[in-house]
Amino acid sequence: MIVNKKRIQIFDIAKGISIILMTISRYDFATIYPELIYFQSIATFFKMPTFIFISGYLLSKSLNLKSFFYHKIDALLKPLISFTVSLTFLNIILYVLVSDEVTLKGAFDIITNLVRSFYHGSFDTINVSFWFIGGLFLGQLSLRLFLTVIDLKKPLSFLSLFAFFILLMTLHTLQIKFYWTEYIPVFFTYLFLGYSFKILCARYFDGSAFFYQKSMIIFPILFATSFLAMKSLRYTIDFNIAALHFNYHYLLIMSLLGVFSLLFVCRFIEKIPIISSLLVFCSRASFFILAYHIFIKDIFLLFFDIKSYNPLLQTFLFFLNITLCCFIFLFLKRVPIIRLFFYPMRSIVVNETERKILESKYVVGYLST
Repeated sequence: MIVNKKRIQIFDIAKGISIILMTISRYDFATIYPELIYFQSIATFFKMPTFIFISGYLLSKSLNLKSFFYHKIDALLKPLISFTVSLTFLNIILYVLVSDEVTLKGAFDIITNLVRSFYHGSFDTINVSFWFIGGLFLGQLSLRLFLTVIDLKKPLSFLSLFAFFILLMTLHTLQIKFYWTEYIPVFFTYLFLGYSFKILCARYFDGSAFFYQKSMIIFPILFATSFLAMKSLRYTIDFNIAALHFNYHYLLIMSLLGVFSLLFVCRFIEKIPIISSLLVFCSRASFFILAYHIFIKDIFLLFFDIKSYNPLLQTFLFFLNITLCCFIFLFLKRVPIIRLFFYPMRSIVVNETERKILESKYVVGYLST
């Protein structure tokens, strides 16, 4: 039981760090703090892969494929759509407050942008970070489908697996940018590796106790050595999942070394109660941070000069941004009816009014499970 508790804690800390590092990359520090950009070039190897790898490690087969599909719609796709709509309304409000001349056309253009996003299958014009939530949704569905195919009887399972991997290779080759399908192969890879490593740990490495072994120190040593070696040999190490700068050999290996290096560091952060608690909370509010940090940053730009050298102000505003996102996470969960659109049903204790509203077959069936 203690080991399981530690496993959850250390993973949540790592996911909290991942979200914070993703948020930092949305600030324009390139010409101000070159050292931070160099750190980001290192952090990019583990900030996104860690979150995806852990999601794969924690994935469960307890639900059948249909129930799993509904569960992921509720946990990922539903909040994503709610974030998109809410940001559209917030952008309209911001337009009314800051524009010198407010017109109906100007407000309507923002709404039209929302419609275009659904039509083109990309929400980058609303929030460039939404690809990560969408990719995670499709990646988890693909992994659960893969696990279902494995359980089929032979030779049907072999034929289905062949078709499955042909589809993955096709998506990887074509990189069709429509509703995050271009990210399915890379998300599936990290999710599959995380899930597979959980099975290996259970069989050969005493479960999650593996992450607390002293031998874990080998991972940061190997990661640092490989990164410096690549630099000295002038290999291209431009690793960026968002831009699909990725390969399935040395960049994948380096990113996995980065993932385990971060988990090794989290063992020590876990011993600092205040910091670990804050990071765990950031993990729980992770999608809210991804959804609203850019909008809040745009508001800061109206009042502060965050493109000039001012480390104290920029540090303060950055952490204020994270705090406000976490406050939104807490606040919306207390708002009846509205919260149904932003949180998984299993995380909400619905009141009588909400229960009467939830009349659809999907929701009623989900609440009864």
